[in-house]
This record gives sequence, structure tokens and C-alpha cells, in this order.
Amino acid sequence: MSENNLENQTPEASGQSAASLPVIYGVKAGMTRVYDDEGRSVPVTVVSLQENTVITQVKTTEKDGYTSVQLGFRTKKAQRVNKATKGHFQKAGAPGFYHVEEYRLAKADPALAVGSPISTDFLTPGLFVDVQGTTKGKGFQGVVKVWNFGGQPATHGHSVSHRSPGSIGNRADPGRVFPGKKMAKHMGMDKQSTQNLKVVAYDSENKLLLIEGAVPGAKSWTVRITKAAKKANTKAKAK
Repeated sequence: MSENNLENQTPEASGQSAASLPVIYGVKAGMTRVYDDEGRSVPVTVVSLQENTVITQVKTTEKDGYTSVQLGFRTKKAQRVNKATKGHFQKAGAPGFYHVEEYRLAKADPALAVGSPISTDFLTPGLFVDVQGTTKGKGFQGVVKVWNFGGQPATHGHSVSHRSPGSIGNRADPGRVFPGKKMAKHMGMDKQSTQNLKVVAYDSENKLLLIEGAVPGAKSWTVRITKAAKKANTKAKAK
């Protein structure tokens, strides 16, 4: 897949009456590379947008006290959903979703309707986006891996303690370990956002989005893509 073949394609939302919002969910499909016009290799993350992000509820200031939309992604089978969930999502045309999240709006938009898929029109090549995902789980790890500690000297008197943290507190006063001390812990499985990533291309036929750089999460995990919050949403300047 080449960037030259994709840069002129326009994303098209599937389904009827697609809603225009600067947020969409996708599935991380892996990483590859493409070549730009100058022949440089660009590492990209491939995000599959084959499954639609659907509006499942519209909240208004009059009824709920604030304005937002509830979004659903990755539909569930009917036998995996309880009756309460089925009743809530029936207007969206699905029995339930594996991923449900709210997206706050600055003001109400009468064009947003329950059951409408989110359009991919805002994912034009050259724009910058923020990608949120869940980092890979590493299990319970020690201080050398978690905090990059140097470890103890590999000399006499340090038998079986080369990767230990060393002292973690004082004497009888205060007689405790202060909160926030860097110690061994569970590592990974944290929500993380990578900001200001450039949209390289969009394959409208296969519904594959190419984003420059790496994004959090493992292959086949869900990621959230929004317009960049800290960078101007204009096309990137040519280098």
C-alpha cells in the first residue's frame, strides 16, 4: 500500500445519514510503512474502521443537565446482553456494544440522531489527531523494569539482590513508607493518549486508516481517534 495511491481518496461513512463528529473508534490492525513522495520510509499504524461507531444516546441540557452523545462500538450478540441493555440500545439498531463511552459537546446539534454512524470525513490526510488506547499489560514487574532503576552493585555482599530497590523508608520516625514511593507494581493496562499524530492516508475501499507513528494498545484492541486538541487542525506543512 502506497501513500501516493491513497492521499487523494476521501473517507466515506457507511450506512445512512452519517453524523459529523470529530471522534471515532477503530481497531488497531498492526503496523507497516509507506513511502512519501521523496522516497522516505514512514512508519504507520493501521487502524481498521470496518465497524461503525454508532450514536446510542443523545443527552441535552434540558433533560440531562449537559450536552453529550453516547457512542457504541463493536456490537454484541443478543444472547450476551441482558434485557435492560437491550432496551437501552434498541433504538441504535443493535442489542448491545462492547465499548460504550460518552463524548461531551460544546453545544447541542439537532442533526445528531440515535442510530446514526459516525462519518470519517474529518480524517483527511495531513491532519493531526489524538489517539487513545489501553497499553499492553506486563504483569507484576520490579523497579528495574517499571522505573528504570540501576539495581545494586554486582559485587560481594549482594547475593540475589542485584535488582532489588534497596531502602524504601527511614527509621522509627516516621516509621512508614511515604505514599508515591517508586516500588514494584503491576505494569501496563493503563489508559493512554498519544497526541499530535499525522493522518497519512485512508483506504476507503478497505476502510483502513494509516496514522504516522505508534499508538497505545495491542493488535485487535479498540482505540479512540479524535481531532488534535493541542495542535491546529490544519494540514501539515511540507518538510
